[in-house]
Amino acid sequence: MKISFRNLIVLLIGLFILQSCQSSEEKKKLEASKFFLKGNQKFAEKEYRDALKWYNESIEKQPDLSDAYYNRGLAYVEIDKMEEAYADFNKAIALDPKFAQARFKKIETLQNLNQLEKAMDEAEAFAKEFPDSSANFRLLGDVYLQNKKLNNAKLAYKRAIKLDSKNYEAMINEGVVYQEEGNLDSAEICFKKVLSTGKYTDLVYNNLGYLEIQRKQWKLAKNWVDKALDISPENELYLKNLKKIEDESGLK
Repeated sequence: MKISFRNLIVLLIGLFILQSCQSSEEKKKLEASKFFLKGNQKFAEKEYRDALKWYNESIEKQPDLSDAYYNRGLAYVEIDKMEEAYADFNKAIALDPKFAQARFKKIETLQNLNQLEKAMDEAEAFAKEFPDSSANFRLLGDVYLQNKKLNNAKLAYKRAIKLDSKNYEAMINEGVVYQEEGNLDSAEICFKKVLSTGKYTDLVYNNLGYLEIQRKQWKLAKNWVDKALDISPENELYLKNLKKIEDESGLK
């Protein structure tokens, strides 16, 4: 199981000082700021459709507010409206070409839309532009992995880890590449290295379980997956792996 994460919303924009003689434009900006913050509050409460309404209000008052388009894009992602999310990330970038978070999310959205060649082109350009960004190389690795370019993915993950030895997401995903290649011993090393940090524990337990499924070591597989389910008992993927173990081994 590959791991990936969404960025946090932009929390604040510039607030505007109330004056006795505010211009009409200043009043609109102040209202846009208030609506934007209400949208953030609803987003934090996971009330994504309500968040969309407030972001819409903010954009209506201030159509050039790139942060509002970006956060609205994140809300669209949460309700699985990827086309709308993609359009908002694009708009945020058009308004602010240096908006790196929006570019990152645009690439992830292209992955979700299965526009893999375009995602790869953009991820390569993004990593080239920011050669010291571990996160961008992790993203590039994810795109390569989705495109089944396993060696390229592995190199990207290694670069991400070299830039940030605590990029545990890249370590897990590097292990997934090794699994895809059939190099289970190297995959196990990656997963156990992350496990030793105490990060993403249930995910790593599950990945180790699936690794043992590949080896047909059913008792070990069940032990790992049971540990994953102890932490996240409703996880559909973990339950699916447990069922596979039980069906193929007879273990209960």
